[in-house]
Amino acid sequence: MDIQGIFLMPSCCNPTTIMISDARKKELAAVIRNHQLILIEDDIHAFLTAGIIPDYQQPMFHLLPEQTVYICGTSKSICSGLRVAYMVFGDAFQKKISQAIFMINVKTSSLDAEIITELILSGKAHEIAAQKKQLAQSANDVFLQVFPEHEIAGHPLSFYRWFPISGNADGAKLENTLRLHGVRVFHSDRFLSGKTMSNQFFRIALASTHSLEELKMGLEILKQNLE
Repeated sequence: MDIQGIFLMPSCCNPTTIMISDARKKELAAVIRNHQLILIEDDIHAFLTAGIIPDYQQPMFHLLPEQTVYICGTSKSICSGLRVAYMVFGDAFQKKISQAIFMINVKTSSLDAEIITELILSGKAHEIAAQKKQLAQSANDVFLQVFPEHEIAGHPLSFYRWFPISGNADGAKLENTLRLHGVRVFHSDRFLSGKTMSNQFFRIALASTHSLEELKMGLEILKQNLE
């Protein structure tokens, strides 16, 4: 197979919440450089990682500036309804990316771009991001209250958790059973691109409820049904 590029989410992979360590970034950068690959770096969770996680020293773009297309959107850090993202890339990509955007006729909403710009310039964007960090911490604290035995192996402030479950039950049936009890989760089968995994997981969203009390109630229902 002639591989041309690689897509990575170093700050917090969806759905596993795994982070790429700084040492591992350097190892991956060496492979990408040696094979002349194109790296698409989706760093949408950087606001939860930079300055918070000690091992987050830099995006991979800094290691491979001429081979990386760095992308960071505002839907997680500011508002999901404002569909604005930023790209940083080397000169070698400028012509091709400009042509591609022109050919597929993609344009960010001017209103969304103006709102995001004003939020950034006024400092409100930083306030919103800071509040989201606090809410993410509170949501993860609630998760650990309900599942104190669960060791968080991935990003400690992730908006979702990758929860291991035992048994070999059908993923769709498990989802349906929980839905009947008022809880909706995604089974790991949904995220497969190849063969079925031997281990099974639930992707549990921590940021989809209207309150922390509702989140706790949903997690307790989940725990009761898993037991």
